Amino acid sequence: MSNQSTSVMSKPEPTKVASVKSMRIALKLIANDAASLAQAANGANGSLHANNNAFAAIKPCSLAETLGATAIPLEIDVSSLDGTSTTATNLNMSFRDYLAQAIERIEQQQTVLLSHPALPYRLLMMPAIVAAKHRCHPHAYLTGMGEGHELSDAVQQALTQAKRAHVSPTQIDATHCTSYKDKFFELIQLIGHLATRSLPTENNCENNSTNKQYWFSEMHQSRVASFNFIEAEMQHAVVFVQGTELAQASSLLDNTRLFFPTSASTVSGIQQQLTQLQSQLNAIINTNTSAAINVNHSTLLALMLNNLNQFDHQAAKAAVIMGNSIETACSEIEAMLAMLSTSYTLASSPSEVEYKTPSGSCLMLTANEPLGTNGLCFVYPGVGTVYPQMFSQLPRFFPDLYAQLERDGDVKAMLQADSIYADNAKVTDMSLGELAIAGVGASYILTKVLTEYFNVKPDFAMGYSMGEASMWASLGIWKHPHSMIEATQTSSIFTTDISGRLDCVRKAWQLNQADDIVWNSFVVRATPADIEAVLTQYPRCYLAIIQGDTCVLAGCEASCKALLKQIGKRGIAANRVTAMHTAPAMLIHREVAQFYQQALHHNEQLEQTAQIKFISAASSQPINVSSLDIATSIADTFCQPLNFTELVNNARKLGAKLFVEIGADRQTTTLIDKIARTSPTVSEPCQAIAVNAKGGDDQTALLKCIAQLISHKAPVSLTCLTQGLANLLASTLKFEVNNLQADATLAPQLEGEQS
Repeated sequence: MSNQSTSVMSKPEPTKVASVKSMRIALKLIANDAASLAQAANGANGSLHANNNAFAAIKPCSLAETLGATAIPLEIDVSSLDGTSTTATNLNMSFRDYLAQAIERIEQQQTVLLSHPALPYRLLMMPAIVAAKHRCHPHAYLTGMGEGHELSDAVQQALTQAKRAHVSPTQIDATHCTSYKDKFFELIQLIGHLATRSLPTENNCENNSTNKQYWFSEMHQSRVASFNFIEAEMQHAVVFVQGTELAQASSLLDNTRLFFPTSASTVSGIQQQLTQLQSQLNAIINTNTSAAINVNHSTLLALMLNNLNQFDHQAAKAAVIMGNSIETACSEIEAMLAMLSTSYTLASSPSEVEYKTPSGSCLMLTANEPLGTNGLCFVYPGVGTVYPQMFSQLPRFFPDLYAQLERDGDVKAMLQADSIYADNAKVTDMSLGELAIAGVGASYILTKVLTEYFNVKPDFAMGYSMGEASMWASLGIWKHPHSMIEATQTSSIFTTDISGRLDCVRKAWQLNQADDIVWNSFVVRATPADIEAVLTQYPRCYLAIIQGDTCVLAGCEASCKALLKQIGKRGIAANRVTAMHTAPAMLIHREVAQFYQQALHHNEQLEQTAQIKFISAASSQPINVSSLDIATSIADTFCQPLNFTELVNNARKLGAKLFVEIGADRQTTTLIDKIARTSPTVSEPCQAIAVNAKGGDDQTALLKCIAQLISHKAPVSLTCLTQGLANLLASTLKFEVNNLQADATLAPQLEGEQS
């Protein structure tokens, strides 16, 4: 549909009072195909097109396009307000007047289309009942308008009209905007944020959408924003509420995150596949005059998509090439080919080849059964692994998951968003209960990503310390895991018994409430025998955890330091108050068991996890999936000293070979690798990998994990990658076609200027 007005409206008097009465107005963004031509011609807002995720994530909607095409001839020529129109219409009308005009038509059950030729999206407006009738899901609803000499009065008036006077909306400040174009851009940007559930920032124009913070809302509450602007020396506020349409998931792969899995039945077949891929990548470079800058993105994306679709999951061997550019990918291929050439020209070819690069490329070759075939084990980390801004990128890749989590419970509380995503957040300020909740929430989300989006099904599962509770919550065993959030925040177990004022410790040490306890824990590189040799001399010290070549000593800080000095070891203070895994914790064993005795899912749901063997630090055999057995196991692990070394070795004896850490950061991954290298009782090969890593980006960490799962022959679905890539390819092709059209349009003009 054209951006120009399909009918010239007669000059009306500006509306004095804007009101949406009792109806809701549905809003839908529609791509403006001609916008890229205008941008290419004048360079205005070029960064706001497809590379801006707030816009690129808007799904194409043929139904919305049809409604827009059949709308009444009221496509308002907003360009007239900026002096860019050739038609002299409504030059005295303001942004607010145009909104009021649109609302007047909508209240007559008509459909309106607002646009600006230099912006990438048009705004389709219609009565909510019309949208529902056509099953057209809106990105947002306009529910109220207000004006006044004071902004607070305008906002309150709009909220009252929207029947949301009790709400504190997110404030969108457009008072600095003087042109219609700028106001209209801020408006469609806001609607894009509502669709992507990304929190608007003070500087929306920055093309920094990869780091957008998720827009958390209160449980079962819609997101509400007040769009504020100034006209005719009056403050105006328009209230918008999120719609039912979610943004399209961003692709995990793009031209800066390349992912090429290759498969073959033999090593020579892998070499042939890698050589062919290298030739295809070089061919893309050679078709461009400037390889580093002008690479045809659609050709590269198409190659990557074709490669993913052709990947043979049944082939005996697999390798993955990752890189942030074509040049990097070619270097990765060259290095892998060199390694294979060296390894397999030796007199005796090695039976095991484990090859990984910092970029994420990997290849695992073995004469034995691959580690991921029948030995995949999910490992859930304990308390204290969460970190500020963790998983901040995941919502844009898995919007449907976060929407489902919001329907099921309180995502904001589940991730302790007020602490984790606060400015200058410090996890050291969080209580034990808050850390526990956020840790379970992190594991829960990553479990859903792997099991529901990549169809990864573990054969085993185990947890480090309180990670055992995360295991049962995340893998669909407990029926109402969300209900435990509030219980954890209020239970004396976490607030006063083993943390806070340490009531268990006071009882064990026979102290009064007025007596001070200076509690700490220390990670020390020592053997259990080193500590146990003198432990009886320090009754207020406890060997809490054994983990490979280190131990955790907990208790009275002065006593712990004295013990460490006596054995000549240096400890690293954790500076966290928790008496888990110490003798005083046994005083509340029964209360812990009662707390974790939760209702289980129905048998039909549990059948989906029937293949999983759940391993506990409290037992040498897998735990029976019953409410009582689970609660007792968690209480035993919670209250008794934790021997993580023994847990890992026992899991390996039961058949676990490939350990995947499901949680924030990589607490257990390093520990498991160390334990595997030094274990005298288990000789079977094993490896640990992490889904997340503090300090890196979530996207790359997840892709590296998937790459390693593929190389270890763990069953993995690549549909999530191919669907996202197919969507990105479609929008990229469209963008490139528009650019070609723009070049063709500009060429004669440039020739004329040169002459």
